[in-house]
Amino acid sequence: MAALSRAALVTAALAALATAAGCASTSTTESTNTYAMAPSTRASSEGVPASTPPESVDPSPQSGSAGAELSVESLVSSPVPPESPGPLAELNNIFDRIRLGYKLPEVPDKLVAGQVRYFASKPEFLDRTFERAEHYLYYVVRELEARDMPMELALLPVIESAYNPYAFSRARAAGIWQFIAPTARRYEVRVNWWQDGRRDIVDSTRAALDYLSELHTMFDGDWFLAIAAYNCGEAAIQRAVHKARRAGKPADFWHLKLPRETRGYVPSLLAMARIVADPDKYGLEFASIANKPYFAQVEVGSQIDLRLAAMLLNVSEDELHQLNPAFNRWATDPDGPYHLLVPASAAPEFARTVAALSPELRMPVERYRAVDGDTMQSLALDRDIPLTTIRQMNGLRTAELRPGDDIVLPASKVAPLRAGLIIEGETPLPGHHRHTYVVRRGETLASIARRHHVGVEELAQLNNLPPYARLKAGNTLVVEVTDRKVRHRKKKSTRAAAADTPAASHKVGAVEQSIDLRWSPADTERQVTLHA
Repeated sequence: MAALSRAALVTAALAALATAAGCASTSTTESTNTYAMAPSTRASSEGVPASTPPESVDPSPQSGSAGAELSVESLVSSPVPPESPGPLAELNNIFDRIRLGYKLPEVPDKLVAGQVRYFASKPEFLDRTFERAEHYLYYVVRELEARDMPMELALLPVIESAYNPYAFSRARAAGIWQFIAPTARRYEVRVNWWQDGRRDIVDSTRAALDYLSELHTMFDGDWFLAIAAYNCGEAAIQRAVHKARRAGKPADFWHLKLPRETRGYVPSLLAMARIVADPDKYGLEFASIANKPYFAQVEVGSQIDLRLAAMLLNVSEDELHQLNPAFNRWATDPDGPYHLLVPASAAPEFARTVAALSPELRMPVERYRAVDGDTMQSLALDRDIPLTTIRQMNGLRTAELRPGDDIVLPASKVAPLRAGLIIEGETPLPGHHRHTYVVRRGETLASIARRHHVGVEELAQLNNLPPYARLKAGNTLVVEVTDRKVRHRKKKSTRAAAADTPAASHKVGAVEQSIDLRWSPADTERQVTLHA
């Protein structure tokens, strides 16, 4: 990046964008954008001081830039406080830091031992998982340390998603922590047309640790019950605890009557912790992951085209996607937050470059002259852009459009950020299709779900309804069903016959697992929907 001046790099990037968009005029100096473009003054993480850029970077603001009043130090920050000198900071390998933070008690449980053997037999899965985790692990570890939480929880995304931020389960859970939409709303994780905060590394980690902390308090400091509740919900655990106490039985995790998937969930985490604690013991060798920040957070001040950001960073689009997996579209959310995660070493120069960009350079636009029959709604539908976005870009309060009116539209092709990306509410899961169902008199969500062999929660989430919503005749619902034409009837079997039958599938976390509670990481990557 040093080989090119900032002006040359911007020019080259915009020229490439113009070619990709296939527009005769993809940018203009006469911006008609009316939504906020001033650099944000919000801290990247409330109460967290900004990190100091390398000494070689001149922190003075660029003359005449969009962020002239801001220094590079104010634009570049770390989502966690800067590292203080000490033994933990001096470690080279993040796995050593994780091992030193273990707090969960050891349990001589045969299910844990069985899971250990299973994980140890899948070194390829572990390699792929921790290669992805390299981007995020330092950040997750530092967040756990700041909250004084067990370091074993840094391995929970291994169980949930194999540390893949694009994991999307059949239960419509998303991200490395596998949040479903209602839980995301509960912890103020933003999910809209532009972005899915459940995939955002910083926001989802904050929400997941908030949830786990709340569960830990709810269950009187019992981490095993808290972790189990993260899997199946606090209400299910509370019912099991109350039932055990009424029967005069132990009310700890190991004695509760719980769903099969949850009974295997905690042992899976403990098994992974044992392997990370001593991989040599199981014939494994983990590649070292640096004990230092992989990314920094840069305030960009306004909406920005993500391809342009990748070009300015001189990184691949894939690298930028891996650090910013929340975005559904070709650009950041026009309503913010206005920051990007970027490789730590590139952050100061990127902040300086972006601060010098005018709004019309950040979001190249196409000028469009309306013809007879054009409406705001028709343009929004034709280009798959929310109507509100076109209004924002043009400062229009109504949807009226007359022939000859000149408006601006995004120059970039409007599409999901990644090919094959599953966006909740918009795209069906692979092997499924959707159709519209008209509600009949007397029908409920439950009866319609039974008719289509889907879960009530799943049907409700797909239609942005609570599970207890009342329906009226004539209402329309979107129903997503499997493409499989043949459904096998359930067969009765004796206990003896069942002993000879291969393990059926069930879920542990967000992933399909085997009924004997041995987790199948190979199946995880097949059955969890990943990006193309």
